[in-house]
Amino acid sequence: MKWILLILSSLALATPAEAQSLPAEVVRYAETVLHNGKIITVDEQFSIAEAIAVRDGKILRVGRDADVLSLAGPSTRRINLQGRTVIPGLIDTHSHLHEYALDRHAPQMNPNLLEIKIEGRTEEEMLERLAEAVKTKKPGEWVITRIRPRNVADSFVINRTRADLDKVAPSHPLMVHVTDTKAMANSRALEYLFKRYDPKVLDLTKNNQGEFTGRIGAGVSLIFYEEIIPKPKPEDLAPVYLKELEMWGAAGITTWSSSLGSEAISAFNYMDQKGMMPIRLAYTNEAGYRDNIYSESFVNRFGNLIGHGTERFWLIGISSGSTDSSYPGVCTTLSPDAKVKAREDCRLTIDNVRGRAAYAAVKAGVRIAGTHSAGDKATDVMLDIIEKASAEAGLSLEQIRGKNHVIDHCTMNPRPDQIERAKKLNIMWSCAPKYLLRAERVMRDYGEEAAHRWVLPIQGILDAGGRVTWEQDDADLGIKPFFGLGTLVTRKDENDRVWGARHAIDRRTALLMATRWASQYVLRDQVLGSLEAGKWGDMVVLDKDYLNVPDDEIAKIQSVMTLVGGKVIYDALKP
Repeated sequence: MKWILLILSSLALATPAEAQSLPAEVVRYAETVLHNGKIITVDEQFSIAEAIAVRDGKILRVGRDADVLSLAGPSTRRINLQGRTVIPGLIDTHSHLHEYALDRHAPQMNPNLLEIKIEGRTEEEMLERLAEAVKTKKPGEWVITRIRPRNVADSFVINRTRADLDKVAPSHPLMVHVTDTKAMANSRALEYLFKRYDPKVLDLTKNNQGEFTGRIGAGVSLIFYEEIIPKPKPEDLAPVYLKELEMWGAAGITTWSSSLGSEAISAFNYMDQKGMMPIRLAYTNEAGYRDNIYSESFVNRFGNLIGHGTERFWLIGISSGSTDSSYPGVCTTLSPDAKVKAREDCRLTIDNVRGRAAYAAVKAGVRIAGTHSAGDKATDVMLDIIEKASAEAGLSLEQIRGKNHVIDHCTMNPRPDQIERAKKLNIMWSCAPKYLLRAERVMRDYGEEAAHRWVLPIQGILDAGGRVTWEQDDADLGIKPFFGLGTLVTRKDENDRVWGARHAIDRRTALLMATRWASQYVLRDQVLGSLEAGKWGDMVVLDKDYLNVPDDEIAKIQSVMTLVGGKVIYDALKP
């Protein structure tokens, strides 16, 4: 005991120079200190501090300048904030950066990663363009295309068959996509499919003579994507993904979440192993669940790995894709006027391919997250699946609540009764401000009351004691997270019209949605979401004071510096 006291006292008396010369195991200063600023900690008290210190990727101390600067040594990087505001790194709970990356960067960096885009004003012109695309490939090479515009593409798939595709691609396997789940295949492509699957188990259309038309739906389309079509190599995807991640990091996003197929999972795992992940990714796995005709077997064989991963890349749930179509084809109980045909079915039902996957996952104790859900009827289906599958598994209410399931988007959902159901089950809502910008379309198709009551009813969720987070889920708006947060506060669309004023929230709540509450979505609330000692050193330095700028100015706030794990990944303050 005397020896321990002697060592401690000698360390206490050591000069900074002497302490710095000691082994790292004995004493170590902070690696980075930010001081002379306004640190919005977003802790339980929403405390404001002057400085923050980080060591080994974690926050060492938050507090007054003098106290925090005392942790700095000769090698510590000191960043004088000069009064600037610092917030926790933003957590986007639903975006698709890997898809944005391909659209934004692959055309210049590696066009071979992309589907061939085909434009045609008529079906005949579409066939001519397909023939031209086939000529760019060697015999036997796959030709993967996506046809536009949508009205011509839809009629093409209805009226044409694989015989038409065989004429333009007799020596190539050819896939023609309208969407990811609506496509056509020629005979060569079907040959690859039938080598792997018995046609009897597949949902394929036939003509009156019993011949396959080549038209394929969601389940078979995903078989091609996940199992048959050659995938890009992770090392080819990595630089394209990296460029996009760096852009979002520069905007202040330090963690994001998305549903991923096997191609993206493999690429991000490669990047993680190579130390190429500038920001963190909490992903949901849709590869084995979305439109997999053997999804129930997959669930039972794969096991529950929710939470497994590293500090930069971890699994937070499974996704069965989307519960309905994109607007205006949302699955809702609302009665629209004659401009929109009401949908009577959803992509997700309790007994179709997607529903069985979700049902089996919930029954096996796996968490549901990252599933697109627009429209209240589709949300009813998801809530039914969670309740019924949990009951069949014998889960108690406490066990169900512990799963922390999520329903994403908040567009034309949730209804007040759904908020109560979700609150009972501890289900979280992830809400995208982009849908508020489209509220005028909801008014046009479903009436003004629907637009004001049913688009992002965030304050209604909070008033009822529900939980909610922020997501961007859009690249078209630009990488502007504060535009999204500002929209939640003002409820204004791009024409300055206010929609659903009663659901407006204050700026602190908006920040909570994108930080501390969002950390629960990504299952890392112990280490993310606020600036407190022991948590990861993810933070953003802003060009304006988030707490005091006028409401309309929140959207214009920008990041001037972003740190992940205490390391600067973006710095606009460099001279």
